[in-house]
Amino acid sequence: MIRIGIVGAGFWAKMIHLPAFQRIPGYQVVGLTSGSLEKARITAHQFGIEKVYTDYHELLRDPEVDVVDICAPNFLHAEVAVEALAQGKEVICIKPLSINLVESRRMVSEAQKRGRRIFYAENVLFIPALTRLKALIDEGVYGKIFRVKACEGIGKLHADWFKDPSRSGGGCLIDMAVHGLSFLQWMAGDGKAVRVVAEAGTFVHPQEVEDTSVILVRFDNGMIGQTEDSWSLVGGFDSRFEVFGTKGHAMVDLLYAHPIRSALGQAEEGGANALHFHAVDDHFVKDGHLAMLKHFLTCIESGEPCRSTGEDGLRIMEMVDAAYRSISQHSSVTL
Repeated sequence: MIRIGIVGAGFWAKMIHLPAFQRIPGYQVVGLTSGSLEKARITAHQFGIEKVYTDYHELLRDPEVDVVDICAPNFLHAEVAVEALAQGKEVICIKPLSINLVESRRMVSEAQKRGRRIFYAENVLFIPALTRLKALIDEGVYGKIFRVKACEGIGKLHADWFKDPSRSGGGCLIDMAVHGLSFLQWMAGDGKAVRVVAEAGTFVHPQEVEDTSVILVRFDNGMIGQTEDSWSLVGGFDSRFEVFGTKGHAMVDLLYAHPIRSALGQAEEGGANALHFHAVDDHFVKDGHLAMLKHFLTCIESGEPCRSTGEDGLRIMEMVDAAYRSISQHSSVTL
């Protein structure tokens, strides 16, 4: 049994991680802490968690905790992770890896030094519809993939602390675009990002940080990636992923209609008559957290390689950092 201690009792812990942990045999959530002791007690009672700690230092020192799950605001990720690793714990950390590139590097370095692992909780890589799409790509259904695109949008923030750049590290780019960038990197495979250009602005919500961003990434294998992300999608949500190949293209829509719309046809034929839509399995689940945490459990128990590591989170933060530099410099940034 892998015993989990959770740091944070907000939206992500209550709505995502705790329900998933309870559905997976092999995990036991033994303790919880939060910046609000009252919130921690209410959440612990709701989920039948025995221990509530007055601060996260107590949780990290508890020998009954095997793995620390960080669901706290971004600015706490690095300090909690570094101390947890020093206490001999494994770490699960929600996105983004931390508040900035420097802190992210510190986390990964500490894990390597301690011989421990950071499991980067990026669920995009585990969404069943997307893993099915990736299998089709790997089978060569769409030919050589030369362009990929992601769109993630919501209408408002989950919590007010996101508006404070000292706590969040930025706006929708560091909060939402990390999902899109993870998709781009996944589709690029071993390809490395070599150039990033980004634009961002604040249009809907009065705040210091951006509520809208668009990022272009060029990879060294030639692939072009684009991610459009926002907190400014008034009255709606968006979660779409597209791939464009030499034999066809596909779009995964996780919020509206069938998850995968797939079309094949020869590029030289052109026109609507050249395309034919083909059915893909129709029973996809649209969220990857359950599959992600099951995978982490297997990795923890067996020691096998993980599909989403601290190093992967660091690679995403390198692109986030480049995007913010591109915005401030009004130019592309070479990595």
